[in-house]
Amino acid sequence: MMEEEEEEVLTGASAEDKSRRPPVKGPSEPVHPEATPPGKRVENKIRVPVRYCMLGSRDSARNPHTLVEVTSFAAINKFQPFNVAISSNVLCLLDFHSHLTRSQVVGYLGGRWDINSQTLTVLRAFPCRSRLGDADTAATMEEEIYQSLLLRGLSLVGWYHSHPYSPALPSLQDIDAQMEYQLRLQGSSNGFQPCLALLCSPYYSGNPGPESKISPFWVMPPPEQRPSDYGIPMDVEMAYVQDGFLTNDVLHEMMLLVEFYKGAHDLIRFQEPWNQEHTYLDKLKISLASRTPKDQGLCHVLEQVYGVLKQGS
Repeated sequence: MMEEEEEEVLTGASAEDKSRRPPVKGPSEPVHPEATPPGKRVENKIRVPVRYCMLGSRDSARNPHTLVEVTSFAAINKFQPFNVAISSNVLCLLDFHSHLTRSQVVGYLGGRWDINSQTLTVLRAFPCRSRLGDADTAATMEEEIYQSLLLRGLSLVGWYHSHPYSPALPSLQDIDAQMEYQLRLQGSSNGFQPCLALLCSPYYSGNPGPESKISPFWVMPPPEQRPSDYGIPMDVEMAYVQDGFLTNDVLHEMMLLVEFYKGAHDLIRFQEPWNQEHTYLDKLKISLASRTPKDQGLCHVLEQVYGVLKQGS
């Protein structure tokens, strides 16, 4: 997801604050052929994941978009170094965002790190309403996200992005990006603070059903004796916390996203069939159903969002 280095810094912010700001970066996945304008279709190659043990040392000739299977901590006889609890509203919003377009999307995660219980709690998703290569909009968007984090008393605890038509596995570029984020969030202090990465795959044909696959990962540095190797992408276990209700914050973000992608060439046509049984809108509703709160109080608003999507696409 890494394209542009952040240039602007907050006036008067401490060095540590600056290091914890969302960096101005963009998504990395090659755009799916259906997302490109007519006459500019790219070759559609199936991205076959490789096992980490097959990578060896870094090789500049290797495709940075190569997908890598994640490794479990149990497989290397280690314990996960931190606990993760994630709000259902976070998963709901990032899943919604990922469904809207055939292009890759990106956003950030806000939450809290409890050093005593070694628990990272992810409480809020902050979608980036910007396009790959649009550095000015990205910088403005990420400044807005930084201010939203401050306003809510949250810390930047990670990031998410989508692989629309590929497995929810990290690419070599994602692994390097995540390693960079982990170092930045740790800041100048010697204390450990984790940074979580989430991958969402809404339209990968290998998914077992309409639900998107959402996968967390964290990167372990390569062994000291092999410093030129890639970092090791580790599978992360998460505790799922069901929110009591859909917040106005989430619904507002959904409407802003619908507005942002309205009329875009890569917007999903939600009234069209996804398969023989369901339209794309049906698929979205099914995927979000498991991530929406039990209290249906604001679900009529969600239905309004769906209605706008159907009309706008």
